[in-house]
Amino acid sequence: MKKGLLLAGVLSLFIGTASKAQTFHYGLKASLMFSSIHGDGMESGIKPGFQGGLYAQWDLSKDGKWGFQPELLFTQATAKKANDFATYFVSDRNTYGNDKLQLSYITVPLLLRYNPIKNLTINAGAQYSYLFYANENIFKANRDALVKSDIGAVLGVQVQVATVHFFGRYVYGINDVLNVHPADRNDVHWHSQQISIGMGINIK
Repeated sequence: MKKGLLLAGVLSLFIGTASKAQTFHYGLKASLMFSSIHGDGMESGIKPGFQGGLYAQWDLSKDGKWGFQPELLFTQATAKKANDFATYFVSDRNTYGNDKLQLSYITVPLLLRYNPIKNLTINAGAQYSYLFYANENIFKANRDALVKSDIGAVLGVQVQVATVHFFGRYVYGINDVLNVHPADRNDVHWHSQQISIGMGINIK
């Protein structure tokens, strides 16, 4: 709850500042995403997925070097149990469950933009993801494997070519996303990671 209120406060602050901005653009974007849920009992390798949606850009300084870039994205990701999954979840695991998790999120990155030179942008900020669909059954009693909310730190770079930009981005999940913790130990945690490569196009 506190994390959600903090995120809402940051968003309100940036939107208030952005309303005084000099330049505004918005558009569509899509990317090939490689992600993982890493932690005890999960495969460490990254899995391909998809991310796409809307973005907006405001200049926050008159020279255009600083700006704000919020986005609203659909994220499709997968994860997989490791061979040692049963070692960590002895009594909680579903013996007949599938190895693979298919996950769908609504993702909201809130990014600062810095342009050290023309057409080159460095992005940094925070990302909130809400898990609205999960096709998985790895734990007994139909318990969800993952919590609904995932908050990450974002760092990326993008290159502008006319109305199109190309970008690369890395996201590291800050909070523990594991929903079912073994009763006999408190050192089992899961975190998300994302690497995305894609493009966006300005509509305005």
